[in-house]
Amino acid sequence: MKPFLSLCLLLCMAAGARSQYKLDSIIRNTKTARHVRIPGTHLYMIPPAQYTIAKNFIGLHHKERGMINVYDLPGGNFYTNAASFSKAAFVEKGATVYDYQELNIDGYPAKFVAAQGAPTHITLGLVFGDTTFSTSVMAVYPTGNETARKEMLACLRSIWYDPQQIIDPFETANFTMDTKETPFRFFKYAASLYIYTVNGADTKEDPDGPFVMVAQFPNDNTAPPKEIAAMMVGKFREYGLTDPETKQESSDRINNNEAYQVEIQGQLKNKPVTAYCCVVVKGDQAIVLQAISKKDTTGDLQHFKKMAASIQVK
Repeated sequence: MKPFLSLCLLLCMAAGARSQYKLDSIIRNTKTARHVRIPGTHLYMIPPAQYTIAKNFIGLHHKERGMINVYDLPGGNFYTNAASFSKAAFVEKGATVYDYQELNIDGYPAKFVAAQGAPTHITLGLVFGDTTFSTSVMAVYPTGNETARKEMLACLRSIWYDPQQIIDPFETANFTMDTKETPFRFFKYAASLYIYTVNGADTKEDPDGPFVMVAQFPNDNTAPPKEIAAMMVGKFREYGLTDPETKQESSDRINNNEAYQVEIQGQLKNKPVTAYCCVVVKGDQAIVLQAISKKDTTGDLQHFKKMAASIQVK
């Protein structure tokens, strides 16, 4: 009997652990006076007490209890963007999965996971949408902080999404940049990423045309610009850049802020390209400009550098 009782006890403990994180299979909300729109998104939530709108990322923040990060992608496709969001994928990355669900939020299909990838914190991840948008919410709190867990689950249960909400793409921008002396103009905004193309044209019209991406990230005041740039150059490789070779790099200051610039040549889809990256750091904020040129490398680089030189961090 003892092995049987032990097995029952383990099963009960496992079920109890899952129930700590479980969301309702169907969540339906209406907007209330307590709901707050997360700036730069179509998403409304009821913030936990003492959580504030974050200053250097999109979402909510509490100094001791953690953060809730929101990535809203209008024009994205939930079915393709969330295809790899699964229990197996988190386990494969080495995370311990406490709960995984497929549910429905206000009529939209959704996926939820409670997982731990590091001893210090637990992540509650929620993605939802349809063929016209894809939104993810990542809540991170310190391991063992039960108050934060309950607050964040309640916050996720309060989600209300307004697809008709008009968004100012620069509402959450922590930088300004002057493009007047270049042919580049703002084209598109998606989840803290600002894309600039020649005359603001759709990249589909000229797939080989140059483009510039500007992103903003929180910085813990310990990562220097060169180290951040190294991580971002790694992203170029993820995009398909092969045989990268550093041609020029410099550590300097841009508008009195610490900065680092690097030029890289390589191959992208068997075509020669020049990649440029500039990182500007001010306090707990990092602004990263990345650009690709496939044709007029010399001329494009001049424009990339003019844009980078104009970056002002708020």
